Amino acid sequence: MHLSLVLCAFGSNVAALAGPQSPELHVVTSSGSVNGIYNNSAHTVRAFLGIPYAEPPVGQLRWAPSRPKSPPRSPIDASSFSSPCPHVYRYSNESIWNVLPYMIWNSGDMSEDCLYMNIWAPSIEHRGNGEVHKAAVMMFIHGGSYDTGGSSVAYYDGTNLVQDHDDLIVVTFNYRLNVFGFPNAPDLDPSKQNLGLLDQRLAIEWVYENIAKFGGDPDRILLFGHSAGAASADIHSYAYPDNPIVRAIALHSGTAPLLTSAPDHRNWNEFSTAVGCGVGAQSFQCMKKVPAMKIVETRARGNYTFHPIVDNVLVFSDYGARAEMGKLARLPTLAGITGREYSAFLPLSQTSVDEIAIHVLGQQIYNCPLRESVR
Repeated sequence: MHLSLVLCAFGSNVAALAGPQSPELHVVTSSGSVNGIYNNSAHTVRAFLGIPYAEPPVGQLRWAPSRPKSPPRSPIDASSFSSPCPHVYRYSNESIWNVLPYMIWNSGDMSEDCLYMNIWAPSIEHRGNGEVHKAAVMMFIHGGSYDTGGSSVAYYDGTNLVQDHDDLIVVTFNYRLNVFGFPNAPDLDPSKQNLGLLDQRLAIEWVYENIAKFGGDPDRILLFGHSAGAASADIHSYAYPDNPIVRAIALHSGTAPLLTSAPDHRNWNEFSTAVGCGVGAQSFQCMKKVPAMKIVETRARGNYTFHPIVDNVLVFSDYGARAEMGKLARLPTLAGITGREYSAFLPLSQTSVDEIAIHVLGQQIYNCPLRESVR
């Protein structure tokens, strides 16, 4: 089942004119009071877009573990998406990703202040006047090789799923990417290098704590994702074997070992040098003062790889051995891949395709690791 068929496009994402005077559009959370909108003309779907779940990771909090958001004095306007996290979006006209509804809506408005989530929940009218049970929760982690992406992508919109099911809530969120999320810096504590994964965990904790206020069941959270998002969901099942919080996971084209890095700091040192901060004792403090967009521009000019770092705390070197020792959360798991997935990396103008090569690469990169992980 292809993800774009599951999370339907923003074509139905028409915000009806309704203010916070509607009681069900006003929700008090641990991040403060949020005012949402009706996300369709029938008023069956409530949307709360751009809810902060963490303090902005800026200034001295750049490359620090995310912290829970303190409530502001004023209500939060949750009627539009937040800025996506800094990344390089550079798909050419030859890429299938420019044909699919994959463009981040507000991609030109990137900001380090990006740790926000979106919630789509059924309205009271949609759920009816009878006995109402708490809705199941589908919490989605976006992909993008831990390097790019965001929660405001067209086919990540939860409107249609909620509109078609009165007992379902959909959640998407941003997390730090590339060098901002996985710096592999020599001056950082080895257990605090995987900041993007720590962001994800904080988002999961936020949903568990707050989702009942939106009509959701904190004990029925499905964590699912695509590509790096699927790998992330798998990582959490190993990193938190005794307290996964979620009750099930779904992996689409990704497992925990998909993209990982050794803790050798090579990419950080090369990147820091390219930015102008060099290496050594002053490098880290210098990098903390560099404007975010200069970091993004430097990333665009070079070939730097920042993936989850093997720290044997959140990310492990041998998942098979860890599974054999029982050190994983035993969760119901749904897994699959997209047929001929590797063909997405071919240029659109290519007139002949080696189908055997496409099949072999798909098996090696996606299907065989997925089968092994589920087994």
